[in-house]
Amino acid sequence: MEHARGGWWFAWTGCVSLWAWALGPGLAWAEEPVVPRATADEAARNVAVLGRVWGLVEYTHPALVFREVDWDAALVEALPEALAATAPPALEHAVSGMLRRLDDPLTRVEDTPAPTPRAPGPLSRWVGDVLVVDLDRTYANLHALHPEMRALEPELARARRVILDVRASGPEQARWMEMALGFLETSLPSEPLTAPAERFRVYSGFPVQRGPSSGGFTASVETRVSKTFTPAPGTPKRSWVLLVNGHTPLPPPLLALRASPRTWLVAQGALDESTAVQVKRLRLPGGRDAVVRASEHVFPAGSPGLRADVTVPADAPTGDAGPAFQAALRLLRSGPGRAPARGREESPSIPRERPADAHAAMPYPTEPYRLLAVIRFWNVMRFFHPDPKALGDWDAVLPEAIAQARAATDAREYARVLYSLAARVRDGHIFVAEADVPLRSLAEGTVPLVLRAIEGRFLVTELPVPEAARAAGISLGDQVVAVDGEPVATRAARLRALLGASHPAALEARVASLLLAGADGASVEVLFQGADGRMKESRLLRSRDFLPFLREPPRDDSPWKMLEDGVGYADLRLLRADSVDAMLEAMKDTRALVLDLRGYPQGSAWALASRLNTRGATSSALISRPLLSAGEVRELRFQDTLPATRGPLYTGRVVVLVDERTLSQGEYTAMMLRAASGATLVGAPTAGAVGDTTSVCLPGNVCVLFTGQRLELPDGQPVQGPGLRPDVEARPTVRGLRAGRDEVLERALLFLRAPPGAPARLTQSAPR
Repeated sequence: MEHARGGWWFAWTGCVSLWAWALGPGLAWAEEPVVPRATADEAARNVAVLGRVWGLVEYTHPALVFREVDWDAALVEALPEALAATAPPALEHAVSGMLRRLDDPLTRVEDTPAPTPRAPGPLSRWVGDVLVVDLDRTYANLHALHPEMRALEPELARARRVILDVRASGPEQARWMEMALGFLETSLPSEPLTAPAERFRVYSGFPVQRGPSSGGFTASVETRVSKTFTPAPGTPKRSWVLLVNGHTPLPPPLLALRASPRTWLVAQGALDESTAVQVKRLRLPGGRDAVVRASEHVFPAGSPGLRADVTVPADAPTGDAGPAFQAALRLLRSGPGRAPARGREESPSIPRERPADAHAAMPYPTEPYRLLAVIRFWNVMRFFHPDPKALGDWDAVLPEAIAQARAATDAREYARVLYSLAARVRDGHIFVAEADVPLRSLAEGTVPLVLRAIEGRFLVTELPVPEAARAAGISLGDQVVAVDGEPVATRAARLRALLGASHPAALEARVASLLLAGADGASVEVLFQGADGRMKESRLLRSRDFLPFLREPPRDDSPWKMLEDGVGYADLRLLRADSVDAMLEAMKDTRALVLDLRGYPQGSAWALASRLNTRGATSSALISRPLLSAGEVRELRFQDTLPATRGPLYTGRVVVLVDERTLSQGEYTAMMLRAASGATLVGAPTAGAVGDTTSVCLPGNVCVLFTGQRLELPDGQPVQGPGLRPDVEARPTVRGLRAGRDEVLERALLFLRAPPGAPARLTQSAPR
């Protein structure tokens, strides 16, 4: 068939060519118009704009909770137009098309409303038996507003028909108008009237739909209860016409007044809810705004809501002879009241459970869904990461990641894009899992060695399987020079671009832990340099069992022991909560206790704090999490609570050993111990990743763990980011490691030899 089609096409075009030749040079063929196409950089910037609008709707607009809206599909369908746009109007058209999926006239692309000046008139005047109140004015201050509103009250008290002109000339007049309505709220109603309830979406942190989380993060709908306005005693029954325009503020007193059957509404220009509900605006490149609804009213059944009874053109005259004012007079004199509204349905009130990511299982998402993944992750960090400093210039990151996602040609490249995007967040909790396998692209398995970055070199610091290390000729202190023929500096640089951490030392620790990782069951050639300077090459077999985040601590080692000079030692990397009492019983006669936190603890913090709380402390941390309410990000702040004292207190001095491997629960443990006992921290700054975690899942079955709430010391000093700073600084050296010394522990013991209260020296003693 292909050949036949090709033959037909050749024959047809050949005939056309002969026909054109026969007609001669007089035949002018219409050239195909050259359609400009966006450059790759322009396309990435366009998609970034579209993605910012999409994210604002995703976590703000009420429709996504109460109605069935495939918002992911709205983005995917708008992407081709955004990618091709070469000018702001074309991009605005793409954004508008996406927003139309919400079927909400208020959520749209619009110009910033222009002022609509009106000739100023008196605050109140009578037109026959109709009182006209015009609130369109500005004041020098509240002291000038207050007496004018008080003077208006007697006029309102004797009026039976009122035109309330709240057609504001612009934003400044609208602000004063809203304050004036607040002063008059008891003078406006002539019967008890209730404003509609208002509801909006609220996030306390980022709740997971799928994937791990350690915090109680929630998403909910908050309803601001209806407010009832009661008239002053003796107020006569009144009929009202509200004259409104696009600038009119619609606060609860006016919305309540609208609920009366004796109130009509005349709109100068199209009426919407933009001044009655909460909205968020996002400026587009061409100077127009994307307007997104952030709340909605819940009107009772039968309510007219905000429908206008009469609408006149926006540019019609605004004076007494204008159509709006004349319509108001006719309505007031036409009859006893407005007929009940029919056909209006009450908004649904039960939130809808949004489905989990339907695109998760894509092994290699197509381009639209790769872009959706980048946009979703970027927006989650934008709204829900608790430490804005960790994001740096986050706006600049989005178009870069979009360009990279477009260029990814297979599943592996796509995963690397997400790793590198996650690594742009300076957060030691950032952890990428592919198909529920942590760090699958980087580390399916590793070798039975523990490496650390010491004085700029990657050295072997532990031998989990000593006999295997001896057989391979590997010793403590050996330096890694190359891995599979690649210089270690090159390999480390590649890993740094794919791993997140809160500060450089913590990043080096993560790089060291994965430097020899790769495919599970595969061998790796490692070139070492020994302490004597000689090179040696070893072939080692990788195994999943040796991955640092899966490796179980040894169970046969005792977590505690006695050291010199009446000092006890407990390794919190091994000590479990149910062994705390036994450890403290063994240590009850010691004068000091060294607690080793240079790694991840086993949940002993709460049991320890209850037995070490000689200070009577009640809290060790100030906790902050993002509170996203109606599209506005604030902070929810609260204090943690230390456990009650249990059993006899240990009253000796306490030292805690810390460094960049002290992460998450390890840092919280150090904070609790310091608050409870006044413990001295010895070592190096901790990892700076502390607080409950949450995760976001993306197309391609990729989930990313991140810090969900930020912890600070009770005095407000940050821990998330810089980590806990030690009271006494000490770090290992290459020379000390190769000599078999634990220089940080030595520095702690030197500190404990000094009398309590002696100033701690922050310099490290030279190796012996």
